[in-house]
Amino acid sequence: MRKLIAEGFVIFTSIIASFSVENYRESNEEKEILNDAVITLGDEIDSNILYTKEHLKQVRNMLYVTKETVDNFDNINLDEIFRIHSNNPYMHSIIENGEIEYIKKYQESYMIFVWSNAWEPENIFFKSMLNSGKLLEIKNKKLRREIESIYTKQEERVSGMAKLTGDVSANLILWFDNKQDSFNKDITITKVFNDHKNQKLKNILSRRKTNLEYRVKDIENYLQALQNVVLLISTEYKKLD
Repeated sequence: MRKLIAEGFVIFTSIIASFSVENYRESNEEKEILNDAVITLGDEIDSNILYTKEHLKQVRNMLYVTKETVDNFDNINLDEIFRIHSNNPYMHSIIENGEIEYIKKYQESYMIFVWSNAWEPENIFFKSMLNSGKLLEIKNKKLRREIESIYTKQEERVSGMAKLTGDVSANLILWFDNKQDSFNKDITITKVFNDHKNQKLKNILSRRKTNLEYRVKDIENYLQALQNVVLLISTEYKKLD
């Protein structure tokens, strides 16, 4: 009887031990999967930091050119605005490998006034973590909330201000088009701006300046939040060999 009890106890202990080992193994695997997911998200955020720094520079330059135009509105001409832009560029083309090439050769166009610069950060891996539930597995509430805030509230704020820049640009396009159409002969954009700018145009440019001031501040706050999250991730999560 004692032998049977002893054998039963050994079997029972072995089963419990095997379950414990299996649970431990699965727990470690889940931790490794989460670790890798957060590290990959950190890489995406690192990429967004580089993107945001370049974008911030562009919007700051856009603000500077607009401010110079408004502050010197009565006397400034289009060639002077082009020269200011050459030293503070924001109009650009995307060339090979996604590299940016700033435009410093100018055509007869009002694009320098209406360029708004799209806001397009990466969010593919964040959406993947959100949809898979991995985001909720992050135990550090501060880190989780910071990540959620960046990809929702702050990105929406920056995106909304970029859209508003586009709305103001639409009004600028309308002003230039209407002014050109008011003549019964061909007239260049250069002549329209240099000789026929008026208070209405100045008012629209002033609204653009105000919008860009807010936009710069929002992007600065967004960039700081990205850097804070990267620091938190690097403190708690390490790349596994």
